[in-house]
Amino acid sequence: MDAKTVIQACKDLGLKAYIPQNKDSGFLKLYRARIPEILPRLSGNSVKVFLALAYGLEWDSSEVEIPIETLCRITNLERRTIRACLDELEKNLVIKRFGPNIRRSYAISNCYVRLGKTTNKAH
Repeated sequence: MDAKTVIQACKDLGLKAYIPQNKDSGFLKLYRARIPEILPRLSGNSVKVFLALAYGLEWDSSEVEIPIETLCRITNLERRTIRACLDELEKNLVIKRFGPNIRRSYAISNCYVRLGKTTNKAH
């Protein structure tokens, strides 16, 4: 099944389908409809950790592998605070943790954030 058929099937079911455009390049998209639902349930530090995780996303994946030490450096938070924030994010279904601590990865819900695709066109 090709992408157009899948997108049309989603629309026929009343679902919204994200269709990337050339103008979508090198930035994070926060979905306006969902962000207000989650913000009241998250601490400010958890929002920082969420954005740091999103910073590590690749266009074609919602999963990011990033060490706690890198999260500490990016957010300027202590290791213990990072762990508490990750617990809070997982409890609120914003992320899902996978793998052992040494090679931990995090899947970020596509309901909240998406990375803008980097284009290879010369400007």
